[in-house]
Amino acid sequence: RAVDEARDRVAAVIGCRPGEVVFTGCGTEADNAAIAGAVHRCGGRAVCPAVEHHAVLHAVERVHGTVVGVDGAGRVRLDALAAALGDDVAIVSVMAVNNEVGTITDLAAVTAVVRARAPRALLHTDAVQAPCWLDLRTVWSSVDLLSLSAHKFGGPKGVGVLAMREGVAVEPLIVGGGQERERRSG
Repeated sequence: RAVDEARDRVAAVIGCRPGEVVFTGCGTEADNAAIAGAVHRCGGRAVCPAVEHHAVLHAVERVHGTVVGVDGAGRVRLDALAAALGDDVAIVSVMAVNNEVGTITDLAAVTAVVRARAPRALLHTDAVQAPCWLDLRTVWSSVDLLSLSAHKFGGPKGVGVLAMREGVAVEPLIVGGGQERERRSG
């Protein structure tokens, strides 16, 4: 019952359905699950900006993805992002709020570029730093996958969230128990 109530509360904060909330062990696991899970399921390439949190950047590098440039304020260069996109892209990950310099990403602009240049690609955002600065319901409206870390908005340490829009499927990183609707065992 406690897990169901927590799932309902998190869903209300994000603006998603409770069934779209997948609990993970941390925000890093949520980021890794989104990126590796999308690449393994779809067989395509991952793309992210150079200033992503290492949970995203290293996951993209690990699957031999593409890292694109940013401007002087740490915002993804939309022209560089557009140039990196194509039919072979499985997932694009762009953080909502930068954890080091505080830059807020214009996710609507990023979404427009991704949908135009790589319409089959999933769009993920690491929103771990966003709860204090942005309405997560607005962030959720632009993406397919959204990662959070519970301790950043009043929850316990050691709990992460990967919100997965209904109909979106990624290959689970952890299997063996069937928990979280087969999306994250443990």
